[in-house]
Amino acid sequence: MPLLVFLLALFVAPLVRLLQLSFRPVDESNAALPGYTVQQYVRVFTEPFFYEALIRTLLTAVLVTVLCVVLAYPAAYTLAQRRPGLLRTLLFVTVLSPLLTSVVVRSYGWVVLLGANGPVNRALVALGFLDQPAHLLTSYSAVVVSVTHVLLPFAIVPLTTALGGLDRDVLRASRVLGAGPVRTFARVTVPLSLPGALSGALVVFALAMGIYITPLLVGGANQPLAGIRVYDQISTVFDYPVAAALSFVLLLITVLCTTGLGAAFRTWEGRLHG
Repeated sequence: MPLLVFLLALFVAPLVRLLQLSFRPVDESNAALPGYTVQQYVRVFTEPFFYEALIRTLLTAVLVTVLCVVLAYPAAYTLAQRRPGLLRTLLFVTVLSPLLTSVVVRSYGWVVLLGANGPVNRALVALGFLDQPAHLLTSYSAVVVSVTHVLLPFAIVPLTTALGGLDRDVLRASRVLGAGPVRTFARVTVPLSLPGALSGALVVFALAMGIYITPLLVGGANQPLAGIRVYDQISTVFDYPVAAALSFVLLLITVLCTTGLGAAFRTWEGRLHG
């Protein structure tokens, strides 16, 4: 009961108030008025400024999720294969240490790296790939790279747990029956570790759908992402009802996608195991 009261007070109640705000009409100065209307949701689905940001956000979240899962496999496999000891502890600390640092600090790290006078530009000019520093910041590629880096630990941790729980006898049996390391990894290790990969993918996807600090700092306020659009409507336009409507549409898309992915995986797993 205390936990239920806590959740209702600090999670459900604000969401209900925000939902009510999303149905409020606004006057000429974007101040919320009494009454209810669906005009804010009509704007979200009919104005390109909003619905194109939702589409770009969804595509970006999918891309970042795929990159995180693919990049997480080598790190997680290395961690899972190591026996408990100093080296394994150091590897875990290396993987988890970014989670102990503010996301703002990590994002500013990418601003420094990709700046006009940053190490990346200096290295490219010194190696002859560029004649002058490139505008790496404020680009979509910089946003994808930085967001992937920020969210990568959330994919590595559950995947390491899944890989560490694999039955070694099954892997040895695969090799004894003639499968090489690559085929064993593709046909045995990956399918058996899919629950961990799915867990990491769901967390990364949900976080990528709503992230805005890193894209804002690295890519700038002109990036067409829903999180930045919500931030814009609140801090610049002061249109709280449309910001609330856009937030709920973003939440609904995230819930539907994660639920659909989980249901598809359970169906596949049920057919696999009969």
